Amino acid sequence: MLDTAESTVYEFGDFRFIAKSRRLFRRSDGEVVTLQPKAAELLLFLVKNEGRLLTKNEILEAVWEDNFIEEANLSQTIFVLRKGLSENTKEPQFILTVPHHGYQFIASVREIHSEDEVLEESFLSDTQTKISDSKSQIQNPKLIWLAATPLVLILAFGVYWFYPASKPATVREIKSIAVLPFEDLSAEQTEKYLGVSLADALAKQFGSLKQITVRPTLTVLKYADSRQDAQKIGRELQVDAVLDGRIQRVGERLRVSVQLIRTSDNATIWTENFDDKFTNFFAVQDSISRKVVSSLAVQMDERERRRFDRRGTENAEAYQDYLRGRYFWNKRTAGDLQKAIGHFEQAIQKDPNFALAFTGLADCYILLAEYGAATPHEGFPKAKAASRKALEIDDQLAEAHTALAYTQTFYDWDWAGAEQSFKRALELNPNYATAHQWYAEYLIVFGRFDESRAHFERALEIEPVSPIILTDLAALYHVERDFEKQIEHSKKVIEIDPNFAYGYFFLAMGYERKGMNAEAVVAYAKMMTLFGEPTDCIEEVKEAFKQNGIKGFWKKRLEQIENRPHLKNYQVYAKALVQIRLDDREGTLESINQAIQRRDRWTINAKYELLLEPLRDDPRFQDLLRRMGF
Repeated sequence: MLDTAESTVYEFGDFRFIAKSRRLFRRSDGEVVTLQPKAAELLLFLVKNEGRLLTKNEILEAVWEDNFIEEANLSQTIFVLRKGLSENTKEPQFILTVPHHGYQFIASVREIHSEDEVLEESFLSDTQTKISDSKSQIQNPKLIWLAATPLVLILAFGVYWFYPASKPATVREIKSIAVLPFEDLSAEQTEKYLGVSLADALAKQFGSLKQITVRPTLTVLKYADSRQDAQKIGRELQVDAVLDGRIQRVGERLRVSVQLIRTSDNATIWTENFDDKFTNFFAVQDSISRKVVSSLAVQMDERERRRFDRRGTENAEAYQDYLRGRYFWNKRTAGDLQKAIGHFEQAIQKDPNFALAFTGLADCYILLAEYGAATPHEGFPKAKAASRKALEIDDQLAEAHTALAYTQTFYDWDWAGAEQSFKRALELNPNYATAHQWYAEYLIVFGRFDESRAHFERALEIEPVSPIILTDLAALYHVERDFEKQIEHSKKVIEIDPNFAYGYFFLAMGYERKGMNAEAVVAYAKMMTLFGEPTDCIEEVKEAFKQNGIKGFWKKRLEQIENRPHLKNYQVYAKALVQIRLDDREGTLESINQAIQRRDRWTINAKYELLLEPLRDDPRFQDLLRRMGF
């Protein structure tokens, strides 16, 4: 049974509900709304869980406890409650039915707490003053006091929320948050992209704030379908607070419920519901972001506020296309990247000055080249053109400067230009983890290992559970010959994400350098499995190792690279690293030459690659390095 001693008043819409007496009033005329006992209990449970989707079992256990009843009883009680609230079931204002899930109280609820025994009478007096003789009210000082009580409480409540200085220090001390993908409650799930895209847009917006560190969308995507406890997720992501929400499109209406939850004690710092036209998506997003900033007492200077408010377009349809593009981009497969390109191009057609859409295109072409779905000559020039176009429109975009820097580093080999672009990106957004990560990779190329480590560590402060950043740090330890730490960090990657193939790659490399060849082969085989290579291909290299050791493994692997159709786009530079393991100096030099011509992504690491040590003094190798600008 719910607590009967609670002295809280809940206000929503035109209604006021006294928890202690379970009495519901209509505020406009003071009329008492008669409710059956169970309907009142149900209303209390719903308003106390405002914005949260409650399953039928949850409700039955809380309101009916151990009594055996059928779901029909719950449906009937919901019907009675809706009738008391004069609710239109086609466009509900208070109780939303989520098919196959349960119910959600979607109206914004204001709570007023007091231990005053005459609290209920004061509210009655407050409503009665609207219809009683004003002269008699003035002659009754006690009535005036009672009538003023709710006003005082409401004012106190308002001061608490809207003046940051009055908030608890624990709120102001929140320095890191994660924005979870919003759960899609739409009946047909046709707008599922909105849940991920809205979270992504908010995360990018909050990421522009110096006072708050925000986990990027890629870090939280794995929670999109699990709907775990927000506090648990917050602890896993090592953040102080989690923004959790649900989104539903009903016809042309968009309904969003959001709550900001403190990780330390699972307390709800702020919660609210938004209901607007779907075309007013901008307004909903802006309202959420500003309410969160207000609740965290974040202070912004004028420059920071301009960045925070930047949306990039006033064309709602173009923005929807952009959000769809980001949704597919975050999936990170070749097919989804092509879909993302289509949506970004549609956004640009609707608004040719939409800089963020051009940045989205650049990000897509970079990844297509990275994943071998496009050659470097196909992907990188398009990425460079898109990022430059974005900067022509808005040179304040850190993401665009970072994308340009990436193409300058790994395709143009424009070392000075790349460093300038990286520094500009970090100046604009010091909390952009990807800029720190890629700049750290750039610094490895020039042997600036201490600087590289500093930027990797800063990236990990922003994204402490990022598999790719931890993997890159393992790569740094590899070139520094610290194989113990390389193995240690590779294991951390696998612990965070057991299906992250590159984690096994650097684990295998570390084992191999330490002479632990059996362990290395196991890790290489796992990597091949995760990259989707055929089973017979994996069994071949394992059998070759059994027969002829690590040399046999690499000989069989080279044979596969040269003859297997699924490896036709295998990086020539990676092939060179197989050839040098087999002491084929001539073949290695020829492959590196081809890799330079093709602009293979990893070729620039040749200067500090340990496997290429036997070639270090070879004039032909030195000439190849000079061609890359070293």
